Amino acid sequence: MSPNALPARPRLAAHVLARRHLVGEEERIILHDLRTGELLQLGPREWGLLSAADGTRDVEGIVIAAAREGAPARVPAAQAFFAQLHAAGLLGAEDAGEDAAPSASAALAAPALPARDPRERPLEVLPDFSLHCDGSGSCCRIYASILFDPEEAARARALRPEVLSGGARHERAFTPDRGTWPCAASVVAMRDGRCAYLEGEGGAARCSLHAAGGPEAKPLGCRTFPASFIDDGESIRISVSVECACVLASVGRPGGAPLVDPRLRARGDLDERLDVAALPDSAEVAPGAAAPRAELVAWSRRLAAATPPPDVAAGLFSLAAAVEAEGLTGDAVARFERPDPLDPSALGPWLAALHRRAARRARGDAAWRSERDLARRATQWIAAATFALADPDLLAALLLSPPRAPDRERFYLRAALHGHRLLGALPLSLALRDRAARLVVARALPLICAEAGADGDPACAEPIALVEAVLRGHGLDAYAADMARAS
Repeated sequence: MSPNALPARPRLAAHVLARRHLVGEEERIILHDLRTGELLQLGPREWGLLSAADGTRDVEGIVIAAAREGAPARVPAAQAFFAQLHAAGLLGAEDAGEDAAPSASAALAAPALPARDPRERPLEVLPDFSLHCDGSGSCCRIYASILFDPEEAARARALRPEVLSGGARHERAFTPDRGTWPCAASVVAMRDGRCAYLEGEGGAARCSLHAAGGPEAKPLGCRTFPASFIDDGESIRISVSVECACVLASVGRPGGAPLVDPRLRARGDLDERLDVAALPDSAEVAPGAAAPRAELVAWSRRLAAATPPPDVAAGLFSLAAAVEAEGLTGDAVARFERPDPLDPSALGPWLAALHRRAARRARGDAAWRSERDLARRATQWIAAATFALADPDLLAALLLSPPRAPDRERFYLRAALHGHRLLGALPLSLALRDRAARLVVARALPLICAEAGADGDPACAEPIALVEAVLRGHGLDAYAADMARAS
């Protein structure tokens, strides 16, 4: 078959995520192309055709199947529709496994540890932290995908059958995690950017599954959030993703919930379904210079034990320069403890790159997301903050002012180091500068939120967490890859 010819049995490619959104009462299906970052909006009838394209039917079979589900179409129109998707690179090969896109954790793990982690590897939990969840559902309003396995989705539909009329029909409330064929996970529809099972507003928002069936009624990802798990070859490091206001509000407060059951001791004690990432055998510490995993782990421990400076962002920027000059040895950690002041001219290109990403995403979101959608508003706030910081005088004044929440910034770094979150796709020196830039944006965000009249939103209470959630959850963290390519 010609590479340009429409597949005989078309289906959505694995690198394309189909997500159902309700904006007010209008249903929209958004296709997210992970390879290009582009979005495509479909109506219910078009989705009826595409959801019937599971790789087992030709176009005529798809038309028959879609008609049974209330999405009638003529064969020539369906042919033209699939030809457009194919030309845009959104259709996959007929073998559903050929173009499966790796997950973020899989990308981090290559080359990976053995497929089955040694069950006796000990758990090492972030010390001196417990979570006080305020139950306001901010995390349920910010993410693009909330995953359910088949049993979890069936339980949710049984507990709340009226939600999206999904009690008897899985596909009314869920879309496949990837592609259109049946897979191990489904994604719940979003209403104005919120999980369909979230009820209430503001501080009164609550998970209706939790209310109806207790914490075990929620999917595993929600029950374990915000804990993160990574195998560094020595232990399973359990840290916390600083992507929810509750995480930072818990800093220094004893008596909260532990990240994992304290009775668990080793990898084999954890739920087998948990996503435990693995550090690669080696990673770049600076462009063109790599270090083995053991050295990186030891360096992370040394940095975590260091005395953080009053300005963590300045410390990270100075540390990046030291790592590029000296690697992981020498006085790099000392440069972190006694940093040079942040140079606005050095930080400016990072903020400008993030602004370009955020502004482009904000324009795209405005075409289909509800004005009530927190992801849309938060992206606009980040775009506004980075635009404001393009003023050299404003940026210089912000950098000269002491951080408003130094304890939050110190914890943010401690959690990242414990969970090895600085080690990944970027060279370590660039990852350090990236995190410094995020902290500076978070410092500017309260003013932007206040100007937008949103400072009463629970999600705005901890700007660092809001920046983290939007950058990872909505792809704005790709700005750092833009900087890596530019350098």
